Amino acid sequence: MKNSKWLSAALASSLLVTGGVVSVLATSNNAEAAAVQSAAVKEGTTTWTVNGTPVALSTIDKNGYRLYSLSQVAGELGAHVKVSSSGFELNDSKGLHTIQIQTGAKSYLVDGTKQEFTVAPVFYNGKTYVELTKLVTGLGGELQADSATVLSFALPEGDFDTLHWSADGSLIANKSDAETTQLLKFGNTPGNYDLFSSNDGAVDFAVSADQKWGAFSDETGQLKLINLFNGVITPLGKDTSVKTDLVWSQDGKKIYFIQGDKQEKIAQISLETGTVKTLLEDKVENKSELRVSADEKNVVYIVNVTGVAKNDADSTEDSLTVDFSKAGEQLYKLDLTTKDAKPAALTTELDNKLYPEFLNNGSIVYLSADPEGNAANSLKSIGADGKSANIALDGEANWAAGVSGGLVVSAVTADGSTVIYAISADGAKTELFRTAEDVTEVSASHDGSKLALVSGGTLWLVQNGKALQLSK
Repeated sequence: MKNSKWLSAALASSLLVTGGVVSVLATSNNAEAAAVQSAAVKEGTTTWTVNGTPVALSTIDKNGYRLYSLSQVAGELGAHVKVSSSGFELNDSKGLHTIQIQTGAKSYLVDGTKQEFTVAPVFYNGKTYVELTKLVTGLGGELQADSATVLSFALPEGDFDTLHWSADGSLIANKSDAETTQLLKFGNTPGNYDLFSSNDGAVDFAVSADQKWGAFSDETGQLKLINLFNGVITPLGKDTSVKTDLVWSQDGKKIYFIQGDKQEKIAQISLETGTVKTLLEDKVENKSELRVSADEKNVVYIVNVTGVAKNDADSTEDSLTVDFSKAGEQLYKLDLTTKDAKPAALTTELDNKLYPEFLNNGSIVYLSADPEGNAANSLKSIGADGKSANIALDGEANWAAGVSGGLVVSAVTADGSTVIYAISADGAKTELFRTAEDVTEVSASHDGSKLALVSGGTLWLVQNGKALQLSK
């Protein structure tokens, strides 16, 4: 997972070749063609992986240099080619890059700026041949010589975090080192990305079960919906109370959340009416990590229990003490089907509790961490009968998330490697990916078939056990 050494950092474009371009190119200067044909030229092919697909590109070796068919390379990159009396003009479909080339001339223009070929383009045996690297990078692509890889699009540079998936299989990530908010949407082909949103509030959002919508609360407390296909943002309801820990219902008709300045309530909002309904108002503060069961019969959440202040009858400053003996994080479960139900404590231990999740069999899984850091993290489950058990891993768990088939868990092994598992409701464990690199963030698609990783700020896509670099 080490960063590749790319030969270009230019922003790329999607390009389209016009029909019949090969025959058009064949009308170039016949005298020049004859001169080239009389020289010692060796024809051949060289295979490059272009946007993930191996392609045999036509080449000629001339005077110790290998040149590539302009029409074929342009076609693989998707270039629109025009021929005029002054040579060839290649344009990308997004209007970002233009290259102007003349056969026999080393000088050429990229977006109006003069550049130099090492070897001038030549016309030979009905085709024009050019230097591969300069053609690819001039069109905004990238070329990795070590692995013989060509991309139509340059990988974005910078640090990325806050990962989310959308229904079309795309990954949305925040460019955290940008001067202004930039959420980029990545396709499955490295370098294929677009600016998705520049809304400050939309950096982090809760994703619906169908992955078509996101939801977030802006700085005023107003709930907003964001369309995960086109980035359009619309308000939901008019309530402006503080809302955190948003969770979508499975059918996408409601959003649950923790409400209040002190995170003391649990509520829901209807997407049809925008009406907010309070589900729990027990005046217990510091609720977090809200989760909702798939059937919406139960919610589970964490309460951060703080120290209790004690004082004597004189209430002097010297006599004030704080009892931390019961401070810590505790899991609570609330039955939503019973009117006026009281939350039930699921835990009493003083460990820190993270990433609670419902499994399909009704059990609850969470990550247990020693607040003093003296013991390794562990993954624990609480069955429907209330009994607790440890889930064995080959490392120390550091992240977990629910997916449609169960759970995806990240752990660090004794040698420092990161291993990611899928865990089914019956406890069966499958290794999805392993890397020796340090991983700072993981995200799983709703069905668990795809993973996204951040390592050293660099973004990676993992599918079928293979990692593709999406940024640099």
